[in-house]
Amino acid sequence: MIMNRRSYTTEFKRDAASKIEVKPYSPLYATEICDLFHSTIHAIDTDIYSKAEQEAWCPTPPDYQMWLKRLDNTQPWMAIFGSRLAGFIELKDDGYIDCFYVHPDFQKRGIARKLYDHVLDLAHQKKLSQLSVDASKVAMPIFKKWGFKIKRANKIYRKNQVLINYHMYKPL
Repeated sequence: MIMNRRSYTTEFKRDAASKIEVKPYSPLYATEICDLFHSTIHAIDTDIYSKAEQEAWCPTPPDYQMWLKRLDNTQPWMAIFGSRLAGFIELKDDGYIDCFYVHPDFQKRGIARKLYDHVLDLAHQKKLSQLSVDASKVAMPIFKKWGFKIKRANKIYRKNQVLINYHMYKPL
């Protein structure tokens, strides 16, 4: 059977997403989550966020101790592909999605959708009335595709940089 590039990509996405396991946080993955966050931020096209903005958002080297404390508190959901961490997402009790990142090696393979669907199921179980997020310029179009509306643009000031993101919400 001959597949064109588009059908191959679609099949690969479906196959990759089906092999993803969404699991609750384990401290064994703390360093890997920190590294995933760092590599994802620093892989963003510099036309979207400059290197200085990326460094202000996520300094090099990462602060592993801060992340260990944060993760113990936030207890993110992890997307595991084989033995690798492919992504993670955090959902607060009020429906706020705090961190939501997919490793650059796993982007455009359905992993973000799998993590989002998991959080959406949790939100329905908890009978939340809405989800909200402060989405980066990169993530905003994805959230729009999933039915989120922009409430406002935010300016975050860090290390002499102004980072732009968008406060978005989705009624459930």
